[in-house]
Amino acid sequence: MNKLQLPAYDDSAAFDNLSKNQRLGSYPKLQPLVGCVQAGYAQYEAVNGTPSLVQNHPISAEAAAFLKRHYASPPADLAYITEMRESTEHLICPMCGSMHSGTLDHYLPKNGYPIFSVFSKNLVPACKCNSKRKETLFGANPGERVLHPYFDDCLGERLVSARFEDLGEVPKVSLVLLISNTHPFHPAIEFHVHSIVQRSAIVKYLADRWSSLLRKPSLVVRAFADNIATQTEVRSMLEVERDTLDDLHKGKNNWNSIFISGLLDPPVTTWISAKLARLGRVPDSGLV
Repeated sequence: MNKLQLPAYDDSAAFDNLSKNQRLGSYPKLQPLVGCVQAGYAQYEAVNGTPSLVQNHPISAEAAAFLKRHYASPPADLAYITEMRESTEHLICPMCGSMHSGTLDHYLPKNGYPIFSVFSKNLVPACKCNSKRKETLFGANPGERVLHPYFDDCLGERLVSARFEDLGEVPKVSLVLLISNTHPFHPAIEFHVHSIVQRSAIVKYLADRWSSLLRKPSLVVRAFADNIATQTEVRSMLEVERDTLDDLHKGKNNWNSIFISGLLDPPVTTWISAKLARLGRVPDSGLV
């Protein structure tokens, strides 16, 4: 999960140009939609993309099909879609925090909200976690919804940590929220984590990182190459490592930072510290 800068493209002008492009099969079928689409774009931004507030103007099945095709294969008028795809595919997934996005997907699904199929503010870089949620946007309780990477500032906060229990070679691995129940966006954050993050491969990833830590600690925390005498030193090294990962990946909820947050849980830090300080241990050798 990550907060992204809002795309700066002029979507209204792009759609107007698209509708006038006589070289496209969609001409002139999109021209009657220009005013409606431009108003929809403005209203979407005015409500920060909040699904319950966005006005989903109906369009014909024919127009919807044209827009979906233009999203899949953008003409020159929609060159920003290609640019967004190519410039973000290698970055952290803002929806679940995995280590790459891979594609450019829709926040409001294109099948249910076809009018926003080519709207840059509705297109987010994401891994397959976003397609796995399908049409999911809301929960059953008030405030439960999927977070929007362009509009929800809370995605810039540290929201999630790994949790390791029954410490050893194969611990129990899960996720835990780092926010209080009084956080103003707690229902949305909890729903997003449950509906998207937990359904991804994150638990498997965290378990693999734990195995690497036990096998050779410096593979996960470079400062762990040497034996460390005190728990205070271990905690300090973990905090530096997490800050470095936050900076590297431009966010606090990438999977590597989530892993280190789990190691900063006091019982886990205590366990690791005892292993690193074990008498006679060869530096950077296995912890078990």
